[in-house]
Amino acid sequence: MSVSANRIWRQMPEEIRIAASKVFWAEPKGARKQIVFASLAKAKNLREVTVRKAPIERLVNWTAGTLSLPDQIVDELLKDYLLHAHRTVIVSFLELLKIPHDNGMINESFGLATLSDEQVQKAARSLLGSADRMGAVLYLKYLVLQGGPWSAVEEVLAAEE
Repeated sequence: MSVSANRIWRQMPEEIRIAASKVFWAEPKGARKQIVFASLAKAKNLREVTVRKAPIERLVNWTAGTLSLPDQIVDELLKDYLLHAHRTVIVSFLELLKIPHDNGMINESFGLATLSDEQVQKAARSLLGSADRMGAVLYLKYLVLQGGPWSAVEEVLAAEE
């Protein structure tokens, strides 16, 4: 299974893409929003100034409905949404692996290289059995995108499909 941020985005139900877009547009303006303005203008065949002046509701719907955005933006949309809506899934996974974290954000001093594929896969299988299965699947797909020790999750996800 070849995983890309856009593939995950396209596979997400529309209501989840809308929820993720709402989280994204609720934040203060930043450099990454400039990239989204340009991407939406291109996708919708509009002038960028028109997109910039659009109300938040329209930006949310345009973002959710655009199935091909720059990978870095989709990565941010996914990360922000997961931290906002599924933080308990993230915390559970990190605690299963005994990874020190601050409310779901891994401590920088932790060496991810110390994790074995077996540990990661066992934690991933356990997480898939949680009450928030949709959040768990989305989070595990997001981890695969990050590479490194998280690549081992891909095998678990493939077995689930």
